[in-house]
Amino acid sequence: MIKEVVKDIYTFPVTLPNNLLKALNVYVVKGENRIVVFDTGFNAEASKEDLLNGLKALDVSIEEVEVILTHLHSDHVGLVNLFAGAGCKIYAGEVDGQLINEMVTREYWDSLEALIPLYGMEEDELITDENPGYKHRLERTIDYIELEIGEYFAVGDYCFEILDLSGHTPGHLGFYDKDKKILLSADTILDPITPNITFWGFEYPDILNTYIETLYSLKDLEIDLALATHRKIIANPHGRIDELILHHDERLQEILDAMDFGKKYTVREISTNISWRIRADNWDEFPRAQKWFAAGETMAHLHHLANTNCVKMDMGEGSLKFTKLEEEIVPFNKESDESVKSL
Repeated sequence: MIKEVVKDIYTFPVTLPNNLLKALNVYVVKGENRIVVFDTGFNAEASKEDLLNGLKALDVSIEEVEVILTHLHSDHVGLVNLFAGAGCKIYAGEVDGQLINEMVTREYWDSLEALIPLYGMEEDELITDENPGYKHRLERTIDYIELEIGEYFAVGDYCFEILDLSGHTPGHLGFYDKDKKILLSADTILDPITPNITFWGFEYPDILNTYIETLYSLKDLEIDLALATHRKIIANPHGRIDELILHHDERLQEILDAMDFGKKYTVREISTNISWRIRADNWDEFPRAQKWFAAGETMAHLHHLANTNCVKMDMGEGSLKFTKLEEEIVPFNKESDESVKSL
């Protein structure tokens, strides 16, 4: 169960009950003067049991650790109240830290429900109470120490630069040790699954492009090992980054190919006509929570296609409508990234 990935960095799985992700890879970095836990798991009994057993196997008590929250998702922050209640130091980034506390409230989740008619998904009868992020959120707000991009966080022999890895969430953080060429990438680089890139609102100009820019920034770093928080630890990070960029190129083209010229589409209509790696024969058989994730990812891609003038987005009353303008996408590369930034 417990694995020492490299000297003084340990990992163990924390069960994510009734979730396609299956488990969270919790990382524990042990130094002489501090022990740091990265992320926590859902606020659920199965997650709590695995987390406590993992720490016990490492001969670590809750009271003696510090906790870093890499990003806002409930599978990463749901159990943080355990540590806050024990008086532990909790760290989070500026953007996601604020959102973590907002997600405790029902008002935050009600604001997400406002996207349902925008996507044209009223008939899917999505229910907030079924969303795993809502069901397994932390119980109460936390006081946290804000981590700043570009500063360093030292633990034992490791000195991690705090990186802005925005994209998977608006304020996702990464932790990079340049000398040891190790990146704690959390959900930014995953293998064999791909990180969910969803629409967070128009206040985030093009979250898919933000994510791709993040991947390109990581290609400029020397990284031998990426410590992902789901599935595999990644021994060829640059190769996997290339695969993720290609995946989104192909996804964008698939969306365009699913559209006919001269016809207007809702997010839902496009979501039902593209492929998904899920055990369901058709859209009607999707679990409702998965419909929500699928629509959000479709919207993030459509928003990028609108920003690159491949589709037209109509923002009238009711549902957003998208019309195809081009036959082929603008592929992701450094030149196209720069052109998108100027929009």
